[in-house]
Amino acid sequence: MNDLWIHVPTPGDHYSPMTGSALITIIHETSRAHENRGGRTRVVVGRGTRHDYPDDEHFEVDFGPQADKKQKIADAALGRLGLPRAFGPRQYAPLLEGVERDFIGPLFVHNNPVALRLLARERPRARVCLWANNEIWRPYGRAEMRRIEREVHRLICCSQFIADQTNARLGFQSPKVKVVVSGVNTEKFVPRPELRDEQTPVILYAGRMLEINGPHLLIEAAKNLGNRRFKLRIVGSRMFNPSEPLTEYEQKLRELAAPLGEKIEFVPSVDRFRMIEEYQSASIFCAPAIWNEPLGLTISEAMSCGLPTVTTRRGGIPESGAQAALYFEPERPQTLVETLADLLDHPEKRALAGEKSRARALEISWENQYETLKNAL
Repeated sequence: MNDLWIHVPTPGDHYSPMTGSALITIIHETSRAHENRGGRTRVVVGRGTRHDYPDDEHFEVDFGPQADKKQKIADAALGRLGLPRAFGPRQYAPLLEGVERDFIGPLFVHNNPVALRLLARERPRARVCLWANNEIWRPYGRAEMRRIEREVHRLICCSQFIADQTNARLGFQSPKVKVVVSGVNTEKFVPRPELRDEQTPVILYAGRMLEINGPHLLIEAAKNLGNRRFKLRIVGSRMFNPSEPLTEYEQKLRELAAPLGEKIEFVPSVDRFRMIEEYQSASIFCAPAIWNEPLGLTISEAMSCGLPTVTTRRGGIPESGAQAALYFEPERPQTLVETLADLLDHPEKRALAGEKSRARALEISWENQYETLKNAL
């Protein structure tokens, strides 16, 4: 295997611990595991973005202008016919500067089929892999997807849920579709029980402040926990910028939380390092997702810190939580109240659930998932 691996995040992404993006975390942790084994990593980033992870090689490019509305419509029509898109690839042409013509190693293109087709055509010796960290296929018809499948070395999916979607849209079970469940850095995300206040347990939510992520369900549940002692911390912003103005939804969350008074605290988005401290000082983690979450990176991080984790069975979440997580039904909000109340009332159940969480996280550590990735290639 070529010792150099190249990753291409989506344009505009900041390759930085200041972002909580799952895609960026996947690139960084995969790179770390590869370099621990003597390999090298290059990340091709857009000029002007942050790229301050110190241990990876960065190659800056100036992306071209985005296609306008008419051009996007024309590209979509070409795609439906299975033909190469004419305008979108122009934006990504500068990526070629970051990949040598004779490169023969793995070239991971994240969530970007248009850039992938360009790189597969212009760098035919590379093992070009599309890494799907999300539901990326909606703008693509079957003819275009099948052409992509023929051109690519591997279609790597962050969960079986995404893999099943990919095969369904292809219309057949492709041997190129491989599942590499996104892992967790179990050396950084470690339990620190001495930081917890078990007399007033902290229930933690961490994620983007979007309705589909369900923080309103957690706030409503907290209002129905009676006179139990707890603190609810809601950590996150709409995106990853802690200084951005509150959205209408975020304002509604604060209105909804008003009856909780000092029992609740809202914290704007924090960087990756501060997030570890948030997990370690909490007693319970809740990810009340309503949508089909591709996997749920915060779930595996919280579990790695030894937190009892309460979540839903939407999308790929059960592939992360497995048998260790505690599941509730978002259509029946009372099930969330009952689960949280049981954990608050029984410290021994919290401790046992936390042990199961940590054990599950160790199963999907990035050290293990790196081996899964190598085997998939």
